[in-house]
Amino acid sequence: MKIINLWLIIISLAIASLLAGSKALDYHGEQYTDQALKRSLVAFAVARGLNGLISVAQEAEIAMQPAGVGLTLSPGEILDPINDLIERFSVVMLVTASAIGVQKLLLTMGAWSFFNVFIIAFWIFTAGYLLLKHHKKKTAHPLVLKIALFLVLVRFAAPLMALGSEALYQGFLADDYQVASAGLEQTENQIRQNTPEEELLQEELGTLEKTKRWFADAAEQFDVKKQIAAYQAAADQASQSVIKLITIFIVQNILFPLLFIVLFIKLGKSLINKRHPI
Repeated sequence: MKIINLWLIIISLAIASLLAGSKALDYHGEQYTDQALKRSLVAFAVARGLNGLISVAQEAEIAMQPAGVGLTLSPGEILDPINDLIERFSVVMLVTASAIGVQKLLLTMGAWSFFNVFIIAFWIFTAGYLLLKHHKKKTAHPLVLKIALFLVLVRFAAPLMALGSEALYQGFLADDYQVASAGLEQTENQIRQNTPEEELLQEELGTLEKTKRWFADAAEQFDVKKQIAAYQAAADQASQSVIKLITIFIVQNILFPLLFIVLFIKLGKSLINKRHPI
């Protein structure tokens, strides 16, 4: 092995040992993973809350008597398609939170003290072994270096994936996330403002009790056309926000980790199959 290649390998193993021992990458990776998990749980909570509010709005009925003929309208029914989309969004958020939980588990396993000590010891052994073989002008067994390099990948795969995921979010997704989250909050406020207060107050009451307490003059308090238009606008905005959030969470927490794992496997195979001049 050339002396330059030898020292490059030794320095790389030394840096890897310092990073593994300090757990600096693990700390930042765990922080970023916690932030991603918090974002997904907040989005899940907002989705469930919006789902409940839409259900209340759909149950709200307005009694009218045009020309003395009884007529009952349910403007909230216009929200039915967005309600279905919100339910699917909740499922996506649950899957995303689970995926982030798996990443967090991998971070914990990679930083496990026993495993950490073992790989650092192996890297130190590898560096000493290579120096000894070079000093004696003998060829080192290639499997030793391959295992050492493969352990570098295994040890830092999870924190690097977390750091890469956060970099992707901050670089390309953060602004869209803020806009979409604000859009969902605005949708919730808009639906709440256009739903009769009495229906909101009776959310936890039984159906029969809500029917008995429903006020007869609802038509006088609400402009039906205005209410329908408001619900339609809320549905349109919610659709855009939900689609955008689904895209953000899937790209950051599912597609990117899968791509990272594929690249990790390919790199690991190349290290194992490559013939190192040692």
